[in-house]
Amino acid sequence: MKQIILKINKEEEILYPCDGYILGVRNFCICFGKTFTLSDIEKIRLNNPDKKVFASLNRPIFNNEIEKYKKILKSLDTIGLDGIIVGDIASLTYDLKTPIILDQLHLNNSFLSVKYYLNNGCCGTFLTNDITLDETNEIIRNNKDALIFKQVFGLPHLSTSVRNLVSNYLTHFKKIKKSDIYKIVEDNKDDEYVIFEDYFGTHILSSNPINLLGKLSLIEDCFFVFDGYLLEDYKWVLEAFINNNVSLKDKIDKTFNANEGFINKKTIYKVKNND
Repeated sequence: MKQIILKINKEEEILYPCDGYILGVRNFCICFGKTFTLSDIEKIRLNNPDKKVFASLNRPIFNNEIEKYKKILKSLDTIGLDGIIVGDIASLTYDLKTPIILDQLHLNNSFLSVKYYLNNGCCGTFLTNDITLDETNEIIRNNKDALIFKQVFGLPHLSTSVRNLVSNYLTHFKKIKKSDIYKIVEDNKDDEYVIFEDYFGTHILSSNPINLLGKLSLIEDCFFVFDGYLLEDYKWVLEAFINNNVSLKDKIDKTFNANEGFINKKTIYKVKNND
């Protein structure tokens, strides 16, 4: 069954129509506009018995955080979530009852890698945005029992670094910080990228949202992730996705300068002879 799962970035989004939520765990997730404590997540789970509820800890974990990380996972394991989303594969060794879903950003791009994790304690995965429609469907078809998540709207993630790249730039060039969100613009090119810092480090996103409204009927059954992070006035877009109102695709593209990303753009890597 195809379901729309809303990544919660604002408090009021809990009231938006959808099939379920992804809640960022405070201090253990990246690229969430709103994060939640364990007690917050438990209350949301109890108050929404008809929704799918997932908690996200989608970042790498450092050695000095491991014990706290384990305690959080064990606590989340007791509140009846539909899944715990993690970026650290060590979670697969913690003997949790709740389904574990890997969110490794750009790494899960073949049905064989997904199958490997499924055979080693994982229950699902987020698919990278760097693959085509055919490759997406190949992964889903070859992993029928997996919980597969595919972003269908929102700013695609490009890069994360633990370095404070924005702060270092401003310091080096003796510039005053004027915003929490900056843009990277390449010389003589029209492309722009969003760059910002948080407690974890620096993140770079595309400034052009993915809009796969026109492809929903072509993607095999999975969880469709709708993400309004750093965007505004998109409730009507969410409703278009819920109702599969394809007639609004062009309006969404024009309003948000959106596109379909790599869904129809296969990337071919070639190794030179003797290299």
